[in-house]
Amino acid sequence: MTDAVKEIRKLIAFADEDTLIGLANKGTYKRACKDAEGAPADFTENDDGIVIPFGGETVTIKSPLDKSICTCPSRAVCRHIVGAIVVMKGVIPADEAPADEPEQTAPEAEKTAEDTSTEPEESPAPESVITQPEEVYLSEKDTQKVRSCAQLCRGLLAEILADGLVRTPADMPARIEAAAVKCHSVKAAAAEKKMREIGGRLSDHIERRAAFDLSAFTERLLKCDELLKELEEKNLTEDDLGEFKRKYTTLDGDLSLTPIGARDVDIGDYVGEIYYFLDEKRTSGRTFLTVSDLRPVFYENEKKRRRAPSVCPWDLAVPLKSFMKNSLVLHNAKVSDDKLSTSSETRVMSQSKVSLNSPAVYELIKDDFREIAIALADAGSLETDRLFFVRPTVCRSQRYDKYTQQFIMEIEDVNGCRINIKAKYRAETKAFIETLEKIGKRMLADKDTCFTVLAVANIENGELTLFPIEIYDFIVPFECSGYKLPEKYQDAEAYAGYAETLLNLFAKLRDMMSSIVHCGLRSEIRDEEKLVKFANNCGMKGLAELAGKVMEGASAFRHSTGGDGREMLESMEKLTAYIRTGEQKLQTISALSQMQPDEIRDEEP
Repeated sequence: MTDAVKEIRKLIAFADEDTLIGLANKGTYKRACKDAEGAPADFTENDDGIVIPFGGETVTIKSPLDKSICTCPSRAVCRHIVGAIVVMKGVIPADEAPADEPEQTAPEAEKTAEDTSTEPEESPAPESVITQPEEVYLSEKDTQKVRSCAQLCRGLLAEILADGLVRTPADMPARIEAAAVKCHSVKAAAAEKKMREIGGRLSDHIERRAAFDLSAFTERLLKCDELLKELEEKNLTEDDLGEFKRKYTTLDGDLSLTPIGARDVDIGDYVGEIYYFLDEKRTSGRTFLTVSDLRPVFYENEKKRRRAPSVCPWDLAVPLKSFMKNSLVLHNAKVSDDKLSTSSETRVMSQSKVSLNSPAVYELIKDDFREIAIALADAGSLETDRLFFVRPTVCRSQRYDKYTQQFIMEIEDVNGCRINIKAKYRAETKAFIETLEKIGKRMLADKDTCFTVLAVANIENGELTLFPIEIYDFIVPFECSGYKLPEKYQDAEAYAGYAETLLNLFAKLRDMMSSIVHCGLRSEIRDEEKLVKFANNCGMKGLAELAGKVMEGASAFRHSTGGDGREMLESMEKLTAYIRTGEQKLQTISALSQMQPDEIRDEEP
């Protein structure tokens, strides 16, 4: 038996459940354990490792364990590798595992009873001091593991940027997934999540799915690299790594929920439904809460996806979908941000039929689009922070944009302000878009027909748009809200022209960075000098300097063989951060201007 094999046997004997889950994930581990039941341990040892047939494949277990290989197509740690290790654990004696290091006793703990005085000392009562929880820093060894993992991940992102999406090899999603598994093994939960998001969106691009959005992918790529850069350079604490599981807080008192809608979700990484509820008494401190019934599909072939049984939350005997017409009162409810836990520890105390045609919903309805735009200025990052009941007065037009694959409905409020409802055409939205189209036709045919929409609002490029979730024909408020524009926004129209000019510049710069991600750093950037000049002419010298640095870096990369894609990512991150700050200040002003009726906009100086 070689020294290498001895080391491998020690690693196998030492590997517990957490170690094996860390190599892959919990689902793969459970599947591997099931396959390992009764599997023969017909293995051989060679100089490099332990070779064992498992599940119709041949596995070579190596040191470290995540370097093991399998003859199956998977490039990550597959169920065959995990299963082979499980089989070998039944063969190798546990005493082959390396002994734990003895605990070091602190000097203070070495005092004997004789060193401690038995006479109590008189002293004044200590003042109550609120102490902050002490930050737990990672050991040097663990920090180095995380940094090594971050370097690996950043190298992959830099490779995507250098080659561009058009030249990205077909195996890149599998390499990203392997890096995500590596993040999991070093307990870098936040990095694992972002790398899986990158891998999922990259698969969307390679498979030419309509869900792929180049601008959103560029934003994710830069945010992911920004996080990885922190992990690589920062003195890390456990909190910096993120949490694998969401932490829930148990609410005091009972939680009264009114179901208001649901939508199907298929975002590449997860498939299922999201259910939306109104917290009637604001027990959670929020207006809206959600329950997610999603399952991961990281390792599934899209053609062979199987729909998992719907979750039955709170120890209910049937899926939640069956209760979406009943109000519920929950005891011992657990909440994390706007997410409700489906824990069986939560109990349904009562349920009753519910009608959304009620004052509790009336007070939430927005019939003046300006109120939505201003509310978004202070909205948080959660989807439910941008969730509104919206009641348009008129449907002006509707159309299907074949280029963006979006159904677009232009609606008007009580003041004649106009915005768009936009729904991207996907398999899971087909039925809902058809319903929207029918409703639009009814509103166009009969001006007195009105509907209330539950929608998520966004301001993009200075334009307020709504993404619809549900639409109701039975919610009929008695009167208009009579909303008045806050004083600080009453003169916003005077700055609208400048705001729209800057937002147009920001949009062009974002398009430029998206073009770099799409075509790669070795491709030419169009109108690069014009964009820098445009920024200078707008008085944005800082922005012009950051944009110029990105373009100079891209040009240097294009004309050399040793360019550093990581430096380019950092330059693009700084430019994006500047743009993001500027957009936050200008979006509301532009949205208020763009939604105004044409006759009012024409009268503006």
